[in-house]
Amino acid sequence: MLESLQKVEVFKRCSKELIENISKNILIKNVPSDTTILNHGDDTKHVYVILEGSVIIAQLAEDGKIVGLELVKSGGSFGEMSAIDGSKRSASVISLGNVKLGIINYTFFRNNILEDSNFCRSLLVKFSRIVRRSNQQIFSLATANARKRLLLQMVRLSSIDKTNPTVMVLEKGLSHNAIGSFAGISRETVTRLISELKLSNIIWSSETGNLEMNIEKVYKELKSFLNT
Repeated sequence: MLESLQKVEVFKRCSKELIENISKNILIKNVPSDTTILNHGDDTKHVYVILEGSVIIAQLAEDGKIVGLELVKSGGSFGEMSAIDGSKRSASVISLGNVKLGIINYTFFRNNILEDSNFCRSLLVKFSRIVRRSNQQIFSLATANARKRLLLQMVRLSSIDKTNPTVMVLEKGLSHNAIGSFAGISRETVTRLISELKLSNIIWSSETGNLEMNIEKVYKELKSFLNT
């Protein structure tokens, strides 16, 4: 448990003593795929860390469509804002595949973790990155065509291949509908654009069925956005 908690991004600067204290006061929960962990408007205040798997942070639009806001992977966390300001949940959280969560009680978080200066610095870095990504997403939605919006969000939802640093691999389990929810385009448009990108050899399906992308070719198409 200690090793898993030390890999959580917001805990990396924390002392071993604090990590040990957290490990004694954390509830472990295994969540099946496609499960709603939190609903927008929930009046709960616990903080969650992802020990295994990934989740999608999303909101429901007035027309009923899901709008993807963030993909949080293993080592990430969510729920801190409600624990800090006491407000209701500002978004829903849905598991992408099976997820192993660590749940930290609100009172313990406020009295023990939030008082730690190293944790607070890590949290500020996290929030700064979220704001930066949000600004980039707003800019892309306002100015980019559907193809560029799709590529930009696919970059956000991917990680560099450990065996080939020239390739990015899309997070497993993301449907065309889910990808479209991040880019603000329909599932049908995602399917059409992915077919076009495959013809251009910008993306392809691996032998295991994962979508992979050529980093250099993607960068050429998105240079203005990635430098923002």
